[in-house]
Amino acid sequence: MKLYEIHEEMMIRDAWVKLEQALEEIIILDEGEESKLNRLVTEADKILLPAFDIDSSEKKYFIAGSSRLYLYPGLPEFINKITGEFGGAEVPLEPGDLDVVIPNRKYWSTLESNLSSKFDKDKFQPNLNNFIYRPQELGLTKMDIEAFDVWAPNRAGGEYASTEVDDTNTILNRASAYNGFYYMSIQDVLAYKTQMTRGKEKRIADLINTYTQRRTKRTKMQLYDIIARIVKMNAS
Repeated sequence: MKLYEIHEEMMIRDAWVKLEQALEEIIILDEGEESKLNRLVTEADKILLPAFDIDSSEKKYFIAGSSRLYLYPGLPEFINKITGEFGGAEVPLEPGDLDVVIPNRKYWSTLESNLSSKFDKDKFQPNLNNFIYRPQELGLTKMDIEAFDVWAPNRAGGEYASTEVDDTNTILNRASAYNGFYYMSIQDVLAYKTQMTRGKEKRIADLINTYTQRRTKRTKMQLYDIIARIVKMNAS
């Protein structure tokens, strides 16, 4: 990678970090608030992460998919209004499940060892061979929580069949902690939800930087408007 490319990459990432910080300053779901997201992450903290011998405070995993959007009350509805204008995919108003990505294979070996002491292998080995863990299938929870070793939304097919995302470890490095759990960055969420192309990343970073440099007092709707403009840019 050339020097100017490294500089541009750093500028793009810095812009997204600024947007995340601005969102956190204005509005974020309280960890004690009763919500489907909080119930899911609490259950993952009790059932899923301990099976890998991972503490939620350790940056060895990230919560993937659209879950990050639910940290900001009203944002899914706001995005749906925008995407509805051009027939884009809707974001459910609350999360249906929780996808946790754990890239390091050594923790999958730990999982296998921990499960082997409690269950017959035929109950979990077929999924484990593909680096998939679903504690619900073992009767450990009633909630739809699962773990994978890579973030690959194209595996689900359908509207995401042709979706390309960055390397899983790169996404892990960009993940940030909120209320004690690591979530995929807002950059990576919007990248996969809106099929963000590389050619538009600098324009989006310029938009974010212009906004964060110009305003010292921000409102929820001003920030959501920036996200709306990003979604529209990717749709054009």
